[in-house]
Amino acid sequence: MDFKWELHLSSLDALCKYFFAHDKQKYARLVPLYLAEMATLHVTDPDIHQEFMDGNFAINKNQIPFCAIGVDHALEHINRIMKVTGGLVGITQNACSAREQFFLTAPELSRLTEEAHTMAGTSTATRKEHHDLSLAVWIRQEENIAQMKSVLRSSMNLVKDEGEGLTNIITKVVMPAEVQKDVCNQDDIGQQAYSKFVEEHIKTNEVSIWARMKKVQLKMWKSARKSVKHKLADQVVELKDDRSLFARMLIVARSCPEINLKEGIGQHEFTSLPRALFTVNGELLPTQTKAS
Repeated sequence: MDFKWELHLSSLDALCKYFFAHDKQKYARLVPLYLAEMATLHVTDPDIHQEFMDGNFAINKNQIPFCAIGVDHALEHINRIMKVTGGLVGITQNACSAREQFFLTAPELSRLTEEAHTMAGTSTATRKEHHDLSLAVWIRQEENIAQMKSVLRSSMNLVKDEGEGLTNIITKVVMPAEVQKDVCNQDDIGQQAYSKFVEEHIKTNEVSIWARMKKVQLKMWKSARKSVKHKLADQVVELKDDRSLFARMLIVARSCPEINLKEGIGQHEFTSLPRALFTVNGELLPTQTKAS
């Protein structure tokens, strides 16, 4: 069982760099501290460390593998028992009174409720297999896989794909160089920020753990669609997409007074094909839902 605790720590350590890369500062600040404390737990509290090594760091309400949940999550399950009709009421701002009512009342009411269900023959059937192994979940998963394969086949040709740019497989839009750089290097950038934080805040304690953290602010996929402001002589025109043809026409019209913008919009098509349904080269955009 000891490998489970070590697997928990190692997987959380591998995940921590993404907290820094994507500016999840609350996790980025506290997860390294948690890992550092757990690394020295065998010295500071050997008994608790042995319990964790035996696998007692999570709660499993049944004997089905891979269904254990964290202790805080299990406490939320207990709280949910009391948030129903006839549940715990009258908890005041008095901390001692509130704790006493909760810890004495909640388990007893939960036991009485389960016994009543059993007597009435309406007790919840005990599941004997993992919830992801049911037929309904399996069918839905296979359908999602088939849809993904269909999108990949219709959206891109890996053999004939030209260029090395980062491309959205649905819209065929090539990401700018700065977006491609951040997307492809997010692992290294996050790991560097993680290592720097550990050196300054955890190992040497040069900076307080609660000191202000600087955001990385990586440019990801959504960054390519952020609004861009272009300053003109008399006003600011906001472009939601740098590929917007109408926005380009508006800028040209402002610099060329001889162009009648109203006449141009009313008499000329912007594209030969509707952009909502087709790509620039005339291929149909693959969609899987009626709304899309």
